[in-house]
Amino acid sequence: MFMVTITIPKKMSEDIQAFIDEGYYDNRSELFRDAIRSFLSQKSKERLVIALKRYRTVDITISRAAEIAGIPFEQMKNILIDEGIIRRGKAGIGKKKDMNERNIEELKGQIV
Repeated sequence: MFMVTITIPKKMSEDIQAFIDEGYYDNRSELFRDAIRSFLSQKSKERLVIALKRYRTVDITISRAAEIAGIPFEQMKNILIDEGIIRRGKAGIGKKKDMNERNIEELKGQIV
Protein backbone atom coordinates (compact mmCIF):
# COMPACT_ATOMS: atom_id res chain seq x y z
CA MET A 1 0.00 0.00 0.00
CA PHE A 2 1.19 3.51 -0.69
CA MET A 3 0.04 7.06 -0.02
CA VAL A 4 -1.07 9.39 -2.80
CA THR A 5 -1.71 13.10 -2.54
CA ILE A 6 -3.95 14.73 -5.14
CA THR A 7 -5.32 18.20 -5.70
CA ILE A 8 -8.90 18.41 -6.90
CA PRO A 9 -11.09 21.38 -7.84
CA LYS A 10 -13.36 22.81 -5.15
CA LYS A 11 -16.58 21.74 -6.95
CA MET A 12 -15.37 18.16 -7.23
CA SER A 13 -14.39 18.20 -3.56
CA GLU A 14 -17.89 19.38 -2.65
CA ASP A 15 -19.44 16.59 -4.76
CA ILE A 16 -17.23 14.01 -3.07
CA GLN A 17 -18.15 15.32 0.35
CA ALA A 18 -21.85 15.10 -0.57
CA PHE A 19 -21.47 11.37 -1.29
CA ILE A 20 -19.83 10.92 2.11
CA ASP A 21 -22.39 13.10 3.92
CA GLU A 22 -25.24 11.10 2.40
CA GLY A 23 -23.71 7.84 3.62
CA TYR A 24 -22.68 6.34 0.28
CA TYR A 25 -19.09 6.14 1.54
CA ASP A 26 -17.61 6.26 5.02
CA ASN A 27 -14.69 8.46 3.98
CA ARG A 28 -12.72 9.83 1.03
CA SER A 29 -10.35 6.87 0.92
CA GLU A 30 -13.25 4.46 0.43
CA LEU A 31 -14.69 6.65 -2.34
CA PHE A 32 -11.35 6.92 -4.13
CA ARG A 33 -10.70 3.15 -3.90
CA ASP A 34 -14.13 2.54 -5.45
CA ALA A 35 -13.45 5.12 -8.17
CA ILE A 36 -10.10 3.52 -9.04
CA ARG A 37 -11.65 0.02 -9.11
CA SER A 38 -14.32 1.32 -11.50
CA PHE A 39 -11.71 3.01 -13.68
CA LEU A 40 -9.56 -0.12 -13.90
CA SER A 41 -12.52 -2.37 -14.67
CA GLN A 42 -13.35 -0.19 -17.68
CA LYS A 43 -9.82 -0.52 -19.09
CA SER A 44 -9.80 -4.26 -19.89
CA LYS A 45 -8.03 -3.90 -23.25
CA GLU A 46 -5.30 -1.76 -21.79
CA ARG A 47 -4.89 -4.11 -18.80
CA LEU A 48 -4.32 -7.04 -21.15
CA VAL A 49 -1.69 -5.16 -23.15
CA ILE A 50 0.06 -4.20 -19.89
CA ALA A 51 -0.09 -7.79 -18.63
CA LEU A 52 1.44 -9.13 -21.87
CA LYS A 53 4.22 -6.55 -21.86
CA ARG A 54 5.02 -7.25 -18.20
CA TYR A 55 4.97 -11.01 -18.79
CA ARG A 56 7.46 -10.58 -21.62
CA THR A 57 9.77 -8.10 -19.91
CA VAL A 58 9.41 -8.11 -16.12
CA ASP A 59 9.35 -11.86 -15.55
CA ILE A 60 5.93 -12.07 -13.91
CA THR A 61 4.07 -15.37 -13.80
CA ILE A 62 1.11 -16.30 -15.97
CA SER A 63 -1.03 -16.12 -12.84
CA ARG A 64 0.08 -12.56 -12.13
CA ALA A 65 -0.42 -11.59 -15.79
CA ALA A 66 -3.96 -13.02 -15.65
CA GLU A 67 -4.61 -11.08 -12.45
CA ILE A 68 -3.39 -7.81 -14.01
CA ALA A 69 -5.52 -8.43 -17.10
CA GLY A 70 -8.52 -9.39 -14.97
CA ILE A 71 -9.07 -12.64 -16.83
CA PRO A 72 -8.99 -16.34 -15.87
CA PHE A 73 -5.66 -18.18 -15.85
CA GLU A 74 -6.67 -20.52 -18.69
CA GLN A 75 -7.73 -17.60 -20.88
CA MET A 76 -4.36 -15.92 -20.28
CA LYS A 77 -2.56 -19.14 -21.25
CA ASN A 78 -4.55 -19.31 -24.49
CA ILE A 79 -3.82 -15.68 -25.33
CA LEU A 80 -0.10 -16.25 -24.76
CA ILE A 81 -0.21 -19.28 -27.05
CA ASP A 82 -2.20 -17.40 -29.71
CA GLU A 83 0.32 -14.56 -29.61
CA GLY A 84 3.26 -16.94 -29.93
CA ILE A 85 4.61 -16.15 -26.50
CA ILE A 86 6.11 -19.36 -25.17
CA ARG A 87 5.28 -20.20 -21.58
CA ARG A 88 8.14 -20.14 -19.13
CA GLY A 89 9.09 -23.26 -17.27
CA LYS A 90 11.14 -23.78 -14.14
CA ALA A 91 14.24 -24.20 -16.30
CA GLY A 92 14.10 -20.57 -17.39
CA ILE A 93 12.49 -18.13 -19.73
CA GLY A 94 11.45 -19.36 -23.15
CA LYS A 95 11.81 -17.40 -26.35
CA LYS A 96 8.83 -15.58 -27.71
CA LYS A 97 7.69 -14.28 -31.06
CA ASP A 98 8.07 -10.51 -31.25
CA MET A 99 4.75 -8.70 -31.01
CA ASN A 100 4.54 -5.69 -33.23
CA GLU A 101 1.97 -2.89 -32.97
CA ARG A 102 -0.37 -4.71 -35.35
CA ASN A 103 -0.43 -7.75 -33.07
CA ILE A 104 -1.30 -5.56 -30.11
CA GLU A 105 -4.08 -3.77 -32.03
CA GLU A 106 -5.52 -7.12 -33.15
CA LEU A 107 -5.40 -8.34 -29.56
CA LYS A 108 -7.24 -5.25 -28.33
CA GLY A 109 -10.01 -6.05 -30.79
CA GLN A 110 -10.44 -9.57 -29.36
CA ILE A 111 -11.28 -8.43 -25.81
CA VAL A 112 -14.95 -7.96 -25.02
